[in-house]
Amino acid sequence: MITVVECRGIGERVPSPMLSNVTRLLDPARFRVVGVPWLASYGPVPLPLGPSFDESLRHGRPLVIDAIRRDPNPVILLGYSGGAGLAGDVAAEIARGEHPDLDVRGVGLISDPCAPWYGSSGEIGSHGITGPRPILRAFPRWWISDPADVICCCPGDSPLRTIADQTASMSLANLIGWGADLTRRLLVKEWQDVAIDWRNRDAVRALYTQARHDAEGYLSRGDHTSYATRLYPGSTRTYCEWLADRINEIRE
Repeated sequence: MITVVECRGIGERVPSPMLSNVTRLLDPARFRVVGVPWLASYGPVPLPLGPSFDESLRHGRPLVIDAIRRDPNPVILLGYSGGAGLAGDVAAEIARGEHPDLDVRGVGLISDPCAPWYGSSGEIGSHGITGPRPILRAFPRWWISDPADVICCCPGDSPLRTIADQTASMSLANLIGWGADLTRRLLVKEWQDVAIDWRNRDAVRALYTQARHDAEGYLSRGDHTSYATRLYPGSTRTYCEWLADRINEIRE
């Protein structure tokens, strides 16, 4: 038996509607699914006074590690959106050897906001909107990324990256903490490097036109939420079906 430890996306209920499109296709005789009760909040989403994304990640990290450690079975980590950020962060720690007692056999990340360029499926130079986080080859890693999805396939010079940096600690319930984080980032220069040549009006116009298109894809075209319906490139399977096939291939 293998346990799938899943981390739902921002604002999703438990179990994750998106990840259910993967887990329902797994062999029930070989896999069981456990959800991590992390906060899954990005400031005012889903609740107006919710905690920030950074706080949610800090809260979720020990929950994921404890879920793996307490489980008697080998584990596959699975995450979507913000939950992919959480699952991927823990997977990266394990792959670096920081938790040698944890038995992880693979990690599947749908729309990882920290996807490296080789996991983003977008143009060379694109990667997750919060900046790339590599995961060493200690076990299979599956990044499921629609090239149209700006969360995981954001152009390297997109001004949307600055918005992601500015809002990581955003919480209407903790405005002082948010302000302190912005001040800290300014002091230590913890910002993604977005180079804009303001003297080149055509280039600036093209840059912001692309950013607007990418934002509209996230907000209205469903580029971030269509992994259960859009086909994996070069396949007749949807993104979620393709990931389920890969997990079903894992043996104990």
